[in-house]
Amino acid sequence: MRLSNVIRSGALAASLLAAAGAPAAPLRVGGFVVAPLIMGTPDAPLHGALRDFMDRTVAPRGVPLQWMPPTSLRRATESLRNGTLDVLLLTSGATDRGPGIGTFKWTYLRTRPQLALRHDAPLREVPDVARLAGLRIGWVDGSPLPPGLEGVDIDWQLLAVTDWQAANLRKLQARRVDAVFFENEYSPRYYARTTGVAIRLVRLPVAAGSFFMAYSLRSDPDDIARFDRIAGAAFAGKNFSTFLDRYVERAPRIRSSR
Repeated sequence: MRLSNVIRSGALAASLLAAAGAPAAPLRVGGFVVAPLIMGTPDAPLHGALRDFMDRTVAPRGVPLQWMPPTSLRRATESLRNGTLDVLLLTSGATDRGPGIGTFKWTYLRTRPQLALRHDAPLREVPDVARLAGLRIGWVDGSPLPPGLEGVDIDWQLLAVTDWQAANLRKLQARRVDAVFFENEYSPRYYARTTGVAIRLVRLPVAAGSFFMAYSLRSDPDDIARFDRIAGAAFAGKNFSTFLDRYVERAPRIRSSR
């Protein structure tokens, strides 16, 4: 084939690709560990329920995704601001995440805040959040205090490590904290099933929350708009919560140890 024909063919292919709205490169998606939604280690691409669901429902519909290694919440947020991450898979609370970050309008999981306690813990129920005053409660560093608990005199024990949930549960077993806060009931259920850590869950009398996704304002607007449209439809209604329930129930069970 003559060089001029090759050039014309390449130009035609490029114009057709542009007309179809195809992204120039995969969106870099990542986040911090919130098992079983996001799991993994800093030296490998993340895995977990969100990846499994999106590989089936989002990527095949014209949204190529590059799965990044999990990191801490602080680093993930900074990566959004500087444009080295396109989509943060999980955030909660206020939709205003600060300069350089936008949030999608849809949510994919309604959450019910819980405390994980040892089975021998004297706390059996929490009729009022004031009951939590003075307790050492594990949570993640870099996140705002859980809504409804900001004014309570809790001794928050904050961790910045990648797998902060597992580390907090180990502290609970070792009696270094009195309880561990979870924004949702799926995470403690998953850990109890797969690690053998015996816990008792107590639902907190605070408003239900939701998980949603954020994106970098430095990312290509057309790519973000395509992701918004396709992922928003995939996560509509109870699609993901139904998938997540099955994901937890199918996880390998290890006999609990006290």
